[in-house]
Amino acid sequence: MNNLIEQDRDRLKLFKRYGYDIPGARKFILTKAKISEGRILEIGTGRGHMAVVLAKNGLKVISIDMDKKAQRAAKLKLKSLKLDKYVLLKNMNAEKLRYKDNSFDYVVSVNFIHHAKNPAKCLKEMARVMKGKLIIADLNKRGERIMEKMHALDGHKHMVSKMSLPDVKEYLEKAGLVVKIYKDICQAVIIAKRHPAL
Repeated sequence: MNNLIEQDRDRLKLFKRYGYDIPGARKFILTKAKISEGRILEIGTGRGHMAVVLAKNGLKVISIDMDKKAQRAAKLKLKSLKLDKYVLLKNMNAEKLRYKDNSFDYVVSVNFIHHAKNPAKCLKEMARVMKGKLIIADLNKRGERIMEKMHALDGHKHMVSKMSLPDVKEYLEKAGLVVKIYKDICQAVIIAKRHPAL
């Protein structure tokens, strides 16, 4: 367990040395999205970086991912930080969310869209279950270059998105949502809300 936590810390330090401060990027998302109490669904647990930031702020979250190995790493990380009581991890496909319409005040997705096999289906589902805000953060060109370097060190190639961030924005606007984009060093953050009732 300690070995996995140590590896994660070392990896975060290396990312930072390359110019991508992952914890700082997650805090930027939280600041721009103004996430507060309410039902929160995270799409794409990954190694748990966003779940940790949400939990450190006392927010409870349901976090889904298809990758059981990544979720195990996230669970260990949350447990080591004594934050596991804030996060419920579930194995689920983002293309078929098992939740009713308008179930969540916030739906958060960080560095997930470029991994999605069918990003449009995932976005449709995220918008369906969201009643407050949909927050989508993903890598910009600089972030992609850094991620590519990191993956090359591991001996594999990083996935390239099937849907660009401008495409995501356009999709959400066509779905009738009000969309704002915030640019950060290695990412862009898209925040979408329903049109206020006239």
